[in-house]
Amino acid sequence: MDAHTHIGASYLTCYFTDKRWTAEELIREMDRCGVDMACVSGGGLPHEIKEMNKRTLEAVRRYPDRLIGFVRLSPKFDDVLEELDYYIRKEGFKGIKLHPNQDGYCLLREPMLELIYERAAKYKVPVMIHSGTEPWSVAGQFADQAEMFPDVTFIMAHSGLRNDKHVLESARRVSNLILETS
Repeated sequence: MDAHTHIGASYLTCYFTDKRWTAEELIREMDRCGVDMACVSGGGLPHEIKEMNKRTLEAVRRYPDRLIGFVRLSPKFDDVLEELDYYIRKEGFKGIKLHPNQDGYCLLREPMLELIYERAAKYKVPVMIHSGTEPWSVAGQFADQAEMFPDVTFIMAHSGLRNDKHVLESARRVSNLILETS
């Protein structure tokens, strides 16, 4: 199981190339690496989020035994809760993906996150958040969020990258924080 994959552009490639991963390319790469299943969300820039959620849905429908959908959200969008409800309740996505650095918000200063986390608790789905980019999303902020929302499982994507020496301390501090190692 690969807990963190993207179709579309990755965080870095979207700035340097127009290359977009297709679902078929992802499945081929999974086969090459011996990966049976993967959690997938759309990659790309903020203005591409809604389109990438649609492409993720198409991919999950095409490969239901291989791909698990995570809805990519930005708390900056007015209809973020409607988007969350649609993909989790109606389309059966199993998680939420947030990217504070790319979307321009800090985990501790974005009020809409509380409503997103409340919905995650209600639907019993995890929240995966890009980490390791100061000041947007560093380890201590993850632990603080996890303490405030003990019924939500938080996944620290990239385990803080290489910039955060407090990752393990944060993960030990709360039981609902999981480190993801891509």
